[in-house]
Amino acid sequence: MSTVSTAEPRFRSALDACVHALERVAGYRLEPALDNHLRDLGERKESLDPGQQAELEALVTFSQQRSIEKLEAQVALNRLRELFPDLIGRP
Repeated sequence: MSTVSTAEPRFRSALDACVHALERVAGYRLEPALDNHLRDLGERKESLDPGQQAELEALVTFSQQRSIEKLEAQVALNRLRELFPDLIGRP
């Protein structure tokens, strides 16, 4: 297995692609319409029909999973910034 120097352009290109993807995940926000719909369903949770209740549960699960992914991406970015402070700028 060969090693790649951090000075090589292909290393920098790969690192930049990873950082870009992580920054997109770390900066994720629910679309305002979806966020409003989730809040609306949550405020009416006692009076939802079974279909709406299932939708609320699915949206909560989706939102929680995105929050976990967002935090994981932020941690990964911080670790990369600690390892390569000269190569990766601060947010």
